[in-house]
Amino acid sequence: MSTIGENLPRAPAIKERLSNGRLIPYLLVGPTILVVFLVTIGPLLWSLWLSFTRWKPGSIAFQNPEFTGVENFVWLVTNERFIASVVNFAYYGGVGVLLQVALGTLLALALYNHVENRVLRVGLLTLFTVPMMYAPLVAGRIWQLLFLPGGGVVNGLLGTVGLTGVGWLNSRWLGLTSIMIADTWQWVGLPLLIVYGGRASLSESMYEAARVDGASRWMTFRRITFPQLRNLIVIAGLLRFMDAYKFFDKLFIMTGGGPGTATELPTYFAYLVGFQNFNIGQAAALTWVLGLGSVVTLFLFWRYMSTVQGGTN
Repeated sequence: MSTIGENLPRAPAIKERLSNGRLIPYLLVGPTILVVFLVTIGPLLWSLWLSFTRWKPGSIAFQNPEFTGVENFVWLVTNERFIASVVNFAYYGGVGVLLQVALGTLLALALYNHVENRVLRVGLLTLFTVPMMYAPLVAGRIWQLLFLPGGGVVNGLLGTVGLTGVGWLNSRWLGLTSIMIADTWQWVGLPLLIVYGGRASLSESMYEAARVDGASRWMTFRRITFPQLRNLIVIAGLLRFMDAYKFFDKLFIMTGGGPGTATELPTYFAYLVGFQNFNIGQAAALTWVLGLGSVVTLFLFWRYMSTVQGGTN
């Protein structure tokens, strides 16, 4: 008489799974997952632990990190210098990204609609995208020299038309604006390429129908071009805004956060806390707050895209 266990199907042995290829995908992916964990997930979890500790090289706490709970986060949200850097980020990330995306969109549409010579159009596209290939430090150094208060090209041009030179990097808002101009010069090519590619993919039959109906250029843009390119424009803005969370290079080379601490952004403040003052726990807490901000940005983007897709279905 057989038992219930004897009637159950036998699980295939590892050798059988290997022979029929079921385990091969896992064996191929396994080392990659392990490497990703060791170089990404592991340090990420370690930094999360450090954000709740007092850990400073060169002190007794370096060998034995002291658990302090949310002390680092309380210090962060009550720190006037950090709050000022967040305000700077809101200005740079908001106005700067909007400027880059708007300018890139206008340039893309202008090139596609008004430059009929193909060679000239490709040449202009190349001209606008070449700065993206520069190292950010090199681009920052170029614009620092252009904005020098004495002997700088920009003030020299102002002087030729009878205007007084300006200390472009010597004040908070003007310094941030100067950095924003430098970053726009380097990265306006990204939204330009995205929007240009989107416009080139649109059917010309829609525009021919609009011309037959007597639609103006503004009406054509508002009713046809913008709705068709809206998602691409938002994606371009998202890419640039996410990049703003880790913006460091040009700020470091052009103003160094100065004058004083006037143009500091959260990333630069984290650099000073972690690598100048060596308060590793506080720096870890700061970077986790920045990470949370990027997650919130992605969530808002996802909600927007879901709403748009839901409205079009």
